[in-house]
Amino acid sequence: MAEREPPAPAGANGEAAPVANGLTGRLTEAQIESPPELEDTPEQDPDTYCGFGGWRPAWLQRLASKKVYVLLHGLIGFHQFATGSYFVATISTMEKRFKIPSKTTGIISSAWDIGSCGSVLIMGYLGRTGHKPRFVAVGMLLMSVACFGRLLPHLLYGPGQDALELTKEYGDQGAIVLGNSSTGSAGDDRGSLCGGGGSRNEDDCSDGGSLGPPSIILFVSSILLGIGSSMYWTLGVAYLDDNTHKDKAPLTLAATSCIRMLGPTIGFSLASYALSQYVDLDVTPLIDQDDPRWIGAWWIGYGPSVALGLVLAAFMMLFPRQLPRAAERRARRALLHSTPPPQKQKKSIEDFVVALRRILRSRVLLFNTLSGVCFMFGLIGYWTFMPKYMETQYRQSASRASLISGSVGLVFSGLGIASSAIVISKFKPRARTLAAWSVCVEVVDVLGHFSWAFLNCGEPDLHGSVGGDGAWNLTAACNAACACGPDVKYEPVCALSSGTTFYSPCHAGCGAAQALLNGTTMFSECACSPDGLVVDGPCPRDCAFNFGLFLATQCLMRLLGSSGKAGNTLIQMRCVDEEDKSLALAFGEFLFCALAFLPGPIVYGSLLDAACLVWGEMCGQTGNCWLYDDKQLRYYLNFTASGALFCGMALDIAVWYSCKDLEIYEKEDYKGENKMQESEEAEAFLEKML
Repeated sequence: MAEREPPAPAGANGEAAPVANGLTGRLTEAQIESPPELEDTPEQDPDTYCGFGGWRPAWLQRLASKKVYVLLHGLIGFHQFATGSYFVATISTMEKRFKIPSKTTGIISSAWDIGSCGSVLIMGYLGRTGHKPRFVAVGMLLMSVACFGRLLPHLLYGPGQDALELTKEYGDQGAIVLGNSSTGSAGDDRGSLCGGGGSRNEDDCSDGGSLGPPSIILFVSSILLGIGSSMYWTLGVAYLDDNTHKDKAPLTLAATSCIRMLGPTIGFSLASYALSQYVDLDVTPLIDQDDPRWIGAWWIGYGPSVALGLVLAAFMMLFPRQLPRAAERRARRALLHSTPPPQKQKKSIEDFVVALRRILRSRVLLFNTLSGVCFMFGLIGYWTFMPKYMETQYRQSASRASLISGSVGLVFSGLGIASSAIVISKFKPRARTLAAWSVCVEVVDVLGHFSWAFLNCGEPDLHGSVGGDGAWNLTAACNAACACGPDVKYEPVCALSSGTTFYSPCHAGCGAAQALLNGTTMFSECACSPDGLVVDGPCPRDCAFNFGLFLATQCLMRLLGSSGKAGNTLIQMRCVDEEDKSLALAFGEFLFCALAFLPGPIVYGSLLDAACLVWGEMCGQTGNCWLYDDKQLRYYLNFTASGALFCGMALDIAVWYSCKDLEIYEKEDYKGENKMQESEEAEAFLEKML
């Protein structure tokens, strides 16, 4: 057998000494068994080690790879999307539980972006030369604390008096609330029946009403969520791009996006299950989830979210400052171009201002960021209130609306992301081509949301009329003598003979209630019903066709929308210098938060409240809305969204005009580096074969 050639001269510690081009000599048997990046040697950059403090075992270094980071980065995004989707899905239930108007829940939703807006630029600047994975890990710890904060209102205040009144364990009072009593005259105290005066138990004000401690706790928790998530979207994305070949960036971004896109599905699905359970798991409700008074177990999902966040934070904390292979590429690039390695910069206010002015000189960055702001503002209302929109416009239960919201667009969003990544990586379209596709996507979005304003389930069937003050007047000649006071609880009943829904048995003029018939409460002696009978619950409406059309257009827009934004992300990272990439992403996130994510939920929440017909009350304060003007609500939301998306389309045209000479892939200057890498890989293969 031929003898091996002697190894190259050894260095001071007995290892192969590096040669002029940065490569080591022929590999020894020990090096073949243990790749160089796994050895604990002084020559290896300590910033490429996995571990924490002095704990950096050799077996852990196998995790210091781009594939592992893509998976972990995607899972953290999955956690954020799942947490946000779960909150969105349970908003309408929390409004009913704590008597919160939509404008207040909009403010709570915007608090996420108050935290993000206040921290994103600072974190983007401080972390651009710092240990990016550690910043992201700290952000995950904050998010775990915030998720526990969202669980606190239930731990402190329980299911609420209104929910307990509708259970068997509550005793006879539950039957009174349902009007399930066949005895007594019209003058008896029978809750919401005609002549009962609308009498009811006083509100339980221990939780402070709509602006009480629960709202404050949820607001503070959302701020912490915003601070924690800001590090992921700036430093986490920048770290991924720093350690990826520019030509492969679309695929890695698409991979993390596909993992993230599972978040809304899991979040909405978990919310669907939670809302199908009663808010107190230890009692037996007298109503089902199709009843608008049903309050689901909105709090269930936050416990698992806390646990998952802590696990992901621990893993992210172990990642190195830079990945080994990326560090090697930078060293070769510096050697090829005879440039010294980048030095750590001192951080100061003056340097921050200089860097900010530098990125603001890019017209492409400004137009692309403002286009994204308009796009986000146009869609934020649906992201925040989509389950409620389905509940009010298409008569879906909270549980069913949450399940559909999470699952309907997942496949199409995933197809859009994957197809755009494959097309960009394979054909490498120019920046102008990517910007032009974004314009086409915006056109479809504008037309789609405009058409939604005219898609509905017919005119509202609620008994009553609009009063002189613009409010819905529930009093008519048939129920004027019933003295239905403002304290009558919302307990909708349906006159099947006319298809009319009444706010309560009192407003239907009902003087008596019969026993349950096949699980349905029947009320008799109802003056406003043609046959004198009504049944518990609102009248059913056939929305199958229109609801299916709504879902079909939504899927189409998700498919195109997810394919169009990949190009905008690449343009955002390539239109500034390499050193300013983190700050450019942070600048974009700042404007998204300040101009879209922060005001958007408040604006759309106010529009929802403006379309309200009948308000509930809590401790003398305006509570949640029970009934909406369907037509007004559609016009407010869809015309506002269409206008914002139209502005985004105009700005995308400006991006297309300005990015003519923008390079978004590897430059030709790096061909020598790529050839060197190919020769290195070939030599390593031959050495292992020997």
